[in-house]
Amino acid sequence: FAASLAEAEAAESELRPRSRLRPRDVLLNVPMMFGGLLVLILFFIVLFGPSLAPENPYLAGQHVKVDYVYGPEGLVIPPFPPSPEYPLGTDQWGNDLLSLLLHGARNTLVACAFITMVRVILGLILGALSGWNEGKAVDQVVMGSVGVVTSVPMLISSMILIYALDIREGLPVFIVAMSVIGWTEIAQYTRSEFMLLRKTPYIEGARAVGSTPLGVVVRHVLPNVLPQLLIITCLEMAAVMMLLGELGFVGVFIGGGSRIAVDLYGTDVQTMYNLAEIPEWGAMLATGFRFLRSKPFVTLPPAMAFFVATFAFNTLGEGLRRLVESAPFSTAFLLRKRMLVVIGGMTFATVFIINNASPAPWFVKAAQSFHGEFALEHTRILSEMGGRGLGQEGSADAAEYIVEKFEEYGLDPGWRGPSYFYTQETQLVEALEQPSLSWSSGDGSTAPELRHQIDFGFMIEGHGGGGEAEGGLTFVGFTGSTRALEDRHFQGLDLHGQIVLLIEGNAPEDFATEALIRGAEGVLWITSEGRGDIRSQVFFADPTLDYLRKPVIPIFRIRQEVSEMLLADAGVTINELFAEEETADQQGNGWFARDLDASVSMSLQLSEPRQEDIVSVMGYIPGSDLDLANDLVVILARYDGMGTDPDGTVFPGANHSASAIGQMLELARLWQEQGLGARRSALFVAWGGEALHDQVVEDFVAEMLNFRHLPTRNARAQLRLALVVELDNAGAGGEVLQVLSDDLGRHAALIAETAGEIGVSVAIGEHELSNQRLLHNAGGHWVEMQWEQLEEISPDEDVIERLDDQKMQSFGEVLALTLTNIMRQSDY
Repeated sequence: FAASLAEAEAAESELRPRSRLRPRDVLLNVPMMFGGLLVLILFFIVLFGPSLAPENPYLAGQHVKVDYVYGPEGLVIPPFPPSPEYPLGTDQWGNDLLSLLLHGARNTLVACAFITMVRVILGLILGALSGWNEGKAVDQVVMGSVGVVTSVPMLISSMILIYALDIREGLPVFIVAMSVIGWTEIAQYTRSEFMLLRKTPYIEGARAVGSTPLGVVVRHVLPNVLPQLLIITCLEMAAVMMLLGELGFVGVFIGGGSRIAVDLYGTDVQTMYNLAEIPEWGAMLATGFRFLRSKPFVTLPPAMAFFVATFAFNTLGEGLRRLVESAPFSTAFLLRKRMLVVIGGMTFATVFIINNASPAPWFVKAAQSFHGEFALEHTRILSEMGGRGLGQEGSADAAEYIVEKFEEYGLDPGWRGPSYFYTQETQLVEALEQPSLSWSSGDGSTAPELRHQIDFGFMIEGHGGGGEAEGGLTFVGFTGSTRALEDRHFQGLDLHGQIVLLIEGNAPEDFATEALIRGAEGVLWITSEGRGDIRSQVFFADPTLDYLRKPVIPIFRIRQEVSEMLLADAGVTINELFAEEETADQQGNGWFARDLDASVSMSLQLSEPRQEDIVSVMGYIPGSDLDLANDLVVILARYDGMGTDPDGTVFPGANHSASAIGQMLELARLWQEQGLGARRSALFVAWGGEALHDQVVEDFVAEMLNFRHLPTRNARAQLRLALVVELDNAGAGGEVLQVLSDDLGRHAALIAETAGEIGVSVAIGEHELSNQRLLHNAGGHWVEMQWEQLEEISPDEDVIERLDDQKMQSFGEVLALTLTNIMRQSDY
């Protein structure tokens, strides 16, 4: 009896459905296990693919970087086959296919997932409304919409909607277009299931006990629909993948790309090409299908990616179907509140992808990798090189240091030779002893201790030179225009034995020569410029001018504050001098002279002129885009400084100008680290003529013949100047970044925009160039960036301790983001 009972129970258990899912039901379900494994791999690629890519297409690819290689087989151009450098080969523009594939996975798969989610939710809601209200108005509207949508093939209707919504808007357009037309089959299935289940006895029973229609649907209808709907979701994901692949094959892909004209073979015949700007599998198919026969390795990676993804979701769907049919499979978890978290997570991921499916967010991330502490360290090293004075050891050390870093950061030599050094020959003099300036007044008061290159500096233009001078002080002022004044107008002016005091901008520029003719022992020019501009002239800056013309007399420039102290000791002010011109000691047509109650002493001992080379350092990054490589962007900073005085006073020049070189070097390091593919060409110029007139560097940069030796991708076209970005005072100052531009146009606006993203306030002003016409004839513009200087800092106090590491960081991020946009985007 016991044996018979056991046999009966065993037979009954075989007939009775199992109450729960067993592990073996899942483990032995080969389609589900294999499909699930592939889906997990795809999920891993979505999460970590960009970090595994050899290069970032947003920074290094997605542009025309065709290489011409002449070998035994003749001209070789991309696509390049798989190699150690390019594991999957390159596309027709030379972009790494593996990097495009890994970055494109995130854009393609997340877009598909979100489109599928919207399709399923939309189809479920509309199908449920239609099936539950069979024959009513809502049912007729839904089914009528289904008929309209399905009357046009999905591929064609997708293309129509995508172009109608503007394909250039990117991923959101594809999501909207493919969701609007893809819900019909899901709605039809849901409608039929609701119509069938609505008439079952247990539904009638639930309604009889007072359940609301919504409660009946949620508790009794949906649990019976969701298992099949879960299977449909996987199959729908595969269908969306197929549709994206089809669209890519006919040239419709996310963002739509941009039309460019390219002369691929140097024949002067330009062909229009559609260049994809967003890495995405459909875009890879669109640009690579034409090589299907000649170079199939271009088309194979995206085609295999679509195949594997479609196969994975189809196989997973088949596995879920088998699981549902063979064993109880509860989908109650899909109706719990936690599913809202899943949907919210998918929505957040999609929004994240949408916001990152463009170069801009990647440019910001790259700029945030700028290390202000590295720039500060470069600044510290340079500021310890004795002030980097021309003709002094520190200047040569600084130039060698900059070259070392240019080489380390992968910059090519920027001058002929090839060489990093551009030299200008000049004649140089130096002070053999510390120059001095002092005075005493009639009441016995004496001048405070005046500092060379801080309170005053000497001039060697014209008759300026060394010597000892002592005498009474005579002020010579001018009223009206000085252009018409000639030598004959100064007849009667006697300056014998006097030190002459003049105001820059008031007296004629060459009046020091006239003062010498009239017997002056020395000349003091009052300047209203800041402290940093009281720099002694030590070399012949302008070949059109005379220097140390004999006979020579001491000619000094003094700050306005020094002149006010001098005049105060003499018991008079500038305004009083001009107000009392009628009572002056000497008068003439348009001028007057007045002897002041002060005696001035000037001392300057100069060496004999010697030949010296002014060295500038140049590093070059050739542009890699055939369409833009001949646009030259110059990043300019001045590396030399005021040097060391004979008495041992060092002028470190930490903020002006070592901090600018620190920014330049860190920018070069950042671009190397990020693998930036510079579409335009970039020339890093560490200018060695800080004391030269600004027109010297402006003329050098604007003369494009100086750069005809630089190699470019398109050898048939000459380099053309696009933009000069001059850096200064990058480590200290106010809270506002001062941007001076010669055109107040798009470049200044770009800096303001990028600074806003970094959180930096910007003040835009007009930059007056010494030779505006020459620069504009070259086709370029000039922009200067520096922190607003709120206070005057003595040159000997411009030390590394005054710099702010946060300002170095903020300045660098704005600089990096601005220039990355300019180097990568065709709009600038």
